[in-house]
Amino acid sequence: MKKTICSFLLCFLLCACGSASVAVKEGIVVEYGAELKVENLTDEKVTLKEVKGFNAKKTGEQKVTAVFVNEKDKEIEEEITLEVKDTKKPEIKLKKEKVEITAGDKFDAASNIDSVKDPVDGDLKKSEDKKLTKNGYIITSDVNAKKAGSYTVKVTAYDVNGNKAESSYKVTVKKKPQEQTPTQSNNQSNGNGYTSNRGSYSKPNTGNTTSKPNTGTSSSGSSSSGQTNANKPHKHWGPAVEGMYFDSGDELDAWAHKYQEHQWFDLGNEDFGAAYGVSECSCGKLYINMFY
Repeated sequence: MKKTICSFLLCFLLCACGSASVAVKEGIVVEYGAELKVENLTDEKVTLKEVKGFNAKKTGEQKVTAVFVNEKDKEIEEEITLEVKDTKKPEIKLKKEKVEITAGDKFDAASNIDSVKDPVDGDLKKSEDKKLTKNGYIITSDVNAKKAGSYTVKVTAYDVNGNKAESSYKVTVKKKPQEQTPTQSNNQSNGNGYTSNRGSYSKPNTGNTTSKPNTGTSSSGSSSSGQTNANKPHKHWGPAVEGMYFDSGDELDAWAHKYQEHQWFDLGNEDFGAAYGVSECSCGKLYINMFY
């Protein structure tokens, strides 16, 4: 009789010990790449020793075995069904939101990209496959670096699970500054209060221009004595140099006759076609340009 009672008690204790369990949560979802923690699986006061068959980088439903340890240091195994989901998009970081270049400059759309990364898997590589939908990024651009205007560059990134992220930046192509022609340069102010007014000139092929010219009446209105018409000083004599100031036409005429060893041009004679310019500077004097 005693023997029967002892066997019954032993059986009861074994059954009681084998019935220990852990209440597991339902609908468990784990983020892709994340570490599985005990609070993800149960609300009971147990520790998680290990999870057999779990792959944090495999999306979808998984059946795993969790090994818990209770307060009495007893290990308890539970079969669990959970799902791994990737909900985080790739991260695109640009150097600038706006880029400016000059027409004719070389332009590389990728040069403004600082990084393209997945939070779990790291750097994503640039691809030329415009149909890409996983694990990489592509660049689409309408930039014409030879033509002034406003353009857009778009970066589209995909992680290994197909999560998509987009970012874009503006590109402004400015007009290329035009190089100044000699005529444009000659017509600009030199900062001294007057404006140069140069023209073009063909070197005369008649006569010796190094000698004093004929003092007869010219089309400029000068007399036979060589006196300058003060009202039109730019139509008579001037030195074949640049940058001289004169108070009057007579002063210019006197200077020209004094330095007749220079090369002169009779501006009243259209046959010579000499280049010249006259304007009044801020000081009130006449400024004469003569060149050949």
